[in-house]
Parts: sequence; C-alpha cells; structure tokens
Amino acid sequence: MAGKPQGFLDSLGAALWVLLKLTVRAATGQHLDGHRRSDATIWHDGTEAEPHHWSRNPWWPRLAGWKRAVVMFWVPGAAGWALLFHRGGTERVMAVVAGVLLGCALIRAALWWPEWGHYRSRVRPLHWKLAPLLALPPSTKPGDWLAIPPDYATNRDAEVVLYPPRDFTASDRNRDDVQRAVAVALPELEAPDFDFGALAGHKPRIIVKHSDPPPTLVTWDQIAPKVAAKAAHELVTGIGKHSEVIKVSVETDSPHFGISMGTGAGKSNLAAFWLVQRLRQGDIALILDAKHFSHPWAFKDMDAEYGLLPNVRYARWIPDLHEAMLWLGRELSSRTLAAERVINAKGDLLKDVGPRLWIVAEEMNLATPLLKQHWADVRDKEDVKKSPALTAFGGVAFAGRAVKMHLIVIGQQLTAETLGGGSVRENIGVRCLARYTQNSWKMQAGDVPMPPSPSVPGRVQCIASGGVSETQVPLMDLEQVRELAVGGTVTGCPLDMPGAASPAELPVPAPDAIHMSPDQPNVLGMTLAQAIAESVLRRSLESARKEAQRPGFPVPLNPEDGSGVAKRYRPSDLDAWEKEKVLR
Repeated sequence: MAGKPQGFLDSLGAALWVLLKLTVRAATGQHLDGHRRSDATIWHDGTEAEPHHWSRNPWWPRLAGWKRAVVMFWVPGAAGWALLFHRGGTERVMAVVAGVLLGCALIRAALWWPEWGHYRSRVRPLHWKLAPLLALPPSTKPGDWLAIPPDYATNRDAEVVLYPPRDFTASDRNRDDVQRAVAVALPELEAPDFDFGALAGHKPRIIVKHSDPPPTLVTWDQIAPKVAAKAAHELVTGIGKHSEVIKVSVETDSPHFGISMGTGAGKSNLAAFWLVQRLRQGDIALILDAKHFSHPWAFKDMDAEYGLLPNVRYARWIPDLHEAMLWLGRELSSRTLAAERVINAKGDLLKDVGPRLWIVAEEMNLATPLLKQHWADVRDKEDVKKSPALTAFGGVAFAGRAVKMHLIVIGQQLTAETLGGGSVRENIGVRCLARYTQNSWKMQAGDVPMPPSPSVPGRVQCIASGGVSETQVPLMDLEQVRELAVGGTVTGCPLDMPGAASPAELPVPAPDAIHMSPDQPNVLGMTLAQAIAESVLRRSLESARKEAQRPGFPVPLNPEDGSGVAKRYRPSDLDAWEKEKVLR
C-alpha cells in the first residue's frame, strides 16, 4: 500500500515533464516529437524538407521556427488568456476575425476553383501519361514536377515546363513518347516546340512552347509557286505554322469540302482560292448562290457588265437552284452509267466520264429552308415530300467521288438539317472553321481537340484526316481571280448545264425599282401586288391580273395548284414585260 502514492507521484511527474517539453517545443517552433525535418532555422524558412505522404517537399516543415511557434503556441495561448480574463471582448474580436477569415476563404475558393479545373483537365492527365514514361516514383505528385500555366492555350509566350528525373536519358524513343503524350494531353499546343537542351543543367527540365504562328498575311504572288508545285489531286489551303504549306487531297483526305465561318470571316475568299486552282487545271464549276452575288468575279467584270466565265455556271434564284440540283442528280446518274462501262477490276477509269466538276453551295443556312419551301409550293400531291433537289444534292455527297464530282459547302453553321441529313455532313471530310464556339466546334469537328478560335483575318482551322492545322488563307484580289480562272487550261461547261443565263435574262432593275424586304425576300420571286408596290409594274392590280390571263405574260414560278397561294414571278421577267408593253 505504501508504494502506490509513490507510483502515482512518479507518473504525475513524468506527465508534467512531457507536458513541459511539448510546451517548450511549441513555444520555440520545434516539431512536437523533437525530430528535425528540414533545413529551416528559428528565424529563416528552409528550402528542403523530408518527403511526406502528401507531398514531395511539404511546406509546414520548411517554415521558420518563429512562424510555427506563433501558430502552435502564442496565438492559442493569447486567445485562451483573453477568454479567461476578458471573455466578452475576446468573443467579439474572435467573431470579427472568424468573419474575415471566412471571407478570405471564400475568395480563395473562388480563385481556386478555376485552378482546380485546370489541374483536373490538364495537369493531372499529363502526369498520368508521362509518369510511366519517365519512371517517376509512385509518391510523386503532379505539382512537384509539372508547371502548366493556366493561360498556356491563349498566351503565345507561355511555357510548359517538365522536370524529369535526373536519370532521364532523353533518347529518341523517349523524346517521341514525351512529345506524343504532350500533344494528346494539351491539344491547344498545335505542333509545339520542344526544348530538350536544358536537360544538361543542374536542374534538368524540358520546355514546351507554342510553335511559330502562321503569317498574318499571304497573297497570291507569295503562294503561287506552292500551288504550281502541288500534286494534281491536291488543293492548297494556305500557309501554316513553321511556314508549312497546308494541302488537302481529294483522294487521301476527302472528295468534299466544308467551310463554316461567321459573317465576314472569309468563306467566299477561301472558296475562290480553291476554285481558281481547279479551274486553271481544266475543271468546271457550278455555283449555287442563294445570296445572288457571293462570287461576283464569276459573272461580272470591273465595269459591272455581265460576263459569265466559260468554265463556270451560276444559279441564283431558288427555282434555278432547284433545277440546278436536279441536273446534278441527272449528271451523277449519267456519269455513273458511263463509268460502269469503262471501269476496270482495280476500280480505275480507263476513259474520261467528263471534266471534274466542283459544286459550290453558298450560304446553305439560307438556301436549304427556301428550297424546302419552294418544293412545298410547287409539288403535286402524289410527289414525294422531301425536296428532290436536296435528294440529288445528297447523292453527289455519297457517290460523286468516283465520277469526279466534288462539293464545297459553305455556311455559317453546317448543321445536319442544313445539309439535308447527318449522313451527308459526315461525307464532308475536309472542313475549315473560323469564329466558332465550343458547341459549333463539337458539332462539326466531333472528337478533334478544339484549339482557340483564330482572331486574325483569313486565319482558319483546317480539319483533314483527323488532324487540325491552323492556316492562313491567301487574301485574293477578285479582279485577279477572274483573270487567273481562265489563265490555264479552260474547259467549257456542258450546254445543258444550268446557270448559263444571258445578260438579257438576268435581273437588272434600277437601284430604286426593287426593294429587297426582309419579310419577303425576292429570292422566291414577288406577287403582282408586290410588283405594283415596288413600281416594277406600273398599272393597277386589277389590270395586272387581267394581263396575267393573256398569252405572253411571264410564267409564274409556282404553277396554279388550287391551294390559294399567290403566284410569284421573277422581278426581271415582270420588268422586261412592262418595258415591252410601254414600247408598244
């Protein structure tokens, strides 16, 4: 019994001694177990610390001793003393401090969230791809050896830095693996530059930067030698990074091309550049233009006089577009039958089935709804509901390659509905995009990684064979385009090919004679009432209706079908008829 109080006192003394040691260590900023974990001193922060399971170089052991002492001992001690002797005031001060700290925490969280998204979508995936290639220890965290600036995608001067292990050999195979991994994880770095020269230093590193951008301006004179040197099956799109010539092929890439850009981004300029290359090689073109004058160089000279080029046909009015597309269906069938007779076992054509034909479909976002409306107006009840013009157009997309018929489809957004079906859009394998959003890129480019939308005029992203190339398209002088189009081998268009209207048959109204109202576009023609209101017909409505029943009056665009829909006429036809009546 006498030994129990002595044992209790010994235990109490030992506990007090441990408490005193912990207090002294906390007050002086030491680790509570007395173990030294970094090169920090009591007054200065350290640089290296023992690795911990959460970090390769943890920050807490690297703090100066006085900083750790303030956090572990002096602040809690002062707060405890104040609560003991000045409870009310201390609680108010603590409430204010807690509010300030909470506000700072919310601000930090708001700033941290984009950092976390960047870490999750870019830093961590690249770490997972490169860690096995570089044989990094399993405990290595992405932040320990990867430095990816958040603005690396848009900042041309940003550098992505990799700190590989000191034993990284950087052999050719290692370098190829690293480059492929970076290209997949950071798709915004198109054709990046890799600097392996810093591996020889005391702190080995690999620096990845944006490659040299395409030039800001390219002219025909600069690119003409490149066009002359291309293969017969290729089209030059422009100049890319590192002054590389970006080319696409109708054989290895795709027989059909799509241009999807916002207004003023250069859709018609790119189409003209492509066309002039092909027309000089003896090809012919059919332009379907619901806007009427997207390519004035094809049918107008510099004095505004009509002069359709011999190797181009141009359809403007919606009924004419409808007939031109039907002709494409007939031409496809004719060429297919001819090809069947002259094709050999390897699939080669032993004889020509006709000149290579390029169909430029301008502003399909405007044309397709109008074509559907036109067919709904003119079709008989027993006719199919889908416009046969769009069906024929889709047929060229599916079967045109084998018989040298190619599409260049242009629109602000090439949706499946615009092109007459998703399967038609899938046949357009070469696509040039500019001024796009994330949604439009996903819709038109699929799983191809999205680079930043170009801001330089004439700059496009050219998608071909699953890859994307930033390209500067030459700025074409349209007067020069007209000369270039007939400066090589010129092939005349077939006699039955639509779009060969003579100047007398084209609409030539006075500037104040016809007003293109947004509510009633003249691309579908105009009614008699509208023609009188716009001074195309200078007579009363009753007189115009009587004249419409007599021979010689212009033929309406929509025939009488008993539906009560007002007849519509070409303004040029009405104007020519009115002038003839006046002369009589």
